[in-house]
Amino acid sequence: MIASLRGNILEKGVNWLLIEVAGIGYRVKIAPALLTDLRMDDEAFLYIHHHVREDAEELFGFKTMSDLDLFDSLLGISGVGPKVAMTIMSVGSADHVKKAIMTGDLATMTSVPGVGKKTAQKIILELKGQLVEGDGSDGADSEVSDALVGLGYSTQQVRDVLKHVKATDPADRIKAALKMLAK
Repeated sequence: MIASLRGNILEKGVNWLLIEVAGIGYRVKIAPALLTDLRMDDEAFLYIHHHVREDAEELFGFKTMSDLDLFDSLLGISGVGPKVAMTIMSVGSADHVKKAIMTGDLATMTSVPGVGKKTAQKIILELKGQLVEGDGSDGADSEVSDALVGLGYSTQQVRDVLKHVKATDPADRIKAALKMLAK
């Protein structure tokens, strides 16, 4: 699974770029706002969501881990696929999208092509209590989440379990979370 890419930008399209890493070109779909920040022949670093389906593999690139986390959270909503999630991410910064979700801003969410009122309500309902403006997790909790996701648990499962873990030491948090996840 590809988690990040660092390389030179060879070509740019409307919502994608071709980034060369060690002689291999990767076509990565990105938000138009990020595309304008990147220049041809510059080196770029992107966090990657590697989406695998029966008929295709797609790479979605993000500037920050916070952006990738929001994208992953959106994918956890039934009826939201990677294309719709990327379109939602194109509305503005990750903080803008999080704020729209946290405040229940239905107008902003339904302004996204492909997102109707029911889908917008579902996104707001399911993510409202889980998102924190900015990056609400401290470094230790992020490490705990990364470790559990690395073991094969979904981001949603990890987030739900960590809410109930009382331990503060990262190793103890992982052990307690694994006990809860095993049930």
